[in-house]
Amino acid sequence: MVEKIKTILKELKKANKPVSLLAILKMDDVTDRWSVVYSASDLQDAKKRNAMFRHLVDLLIKYLSKAELQEIARVGVFPLDNHLVQNLMKYKKGYSFQEPTPINGNVVHEGHILESSDTEKIPQLL
Repeated sequence: MVEKIKTILKELKKANKPVSLLAILKMDDVTDRWSVVYSASDLQDAKKRNAMFRHLVDLLIKYLSKAELQEIARVGVFPLDNHLVQNLMKYKKGYSFQEPTPINGNVVHEGHILESSDTEKIPQLL
């Protein structure tokens, strides 16, 4: 699954889609299925988030088998100022969660940070 999501990341970059965060996580009560978390700098507008969500889901359908798609519980597309995104971006690209880790009120049981931009670029919440 991780390698195929990395392929999707390459496709996003090839299409010049900004990617500040791309992570796959098994979290909370859905410990046997993945949550895909995506964020970029241009997602403050709901229309852009919806369009990116559709694009990301299309890529998941293109690259993952039916069985792999059934392993995905959620797909989230968030602006950079989202609390979950800010907390996940503290982890560098390539980081893997190997044990339960609390993040923003959620518990990540397993996960992989496939892309994470420089944390200095994250807007600070008031």
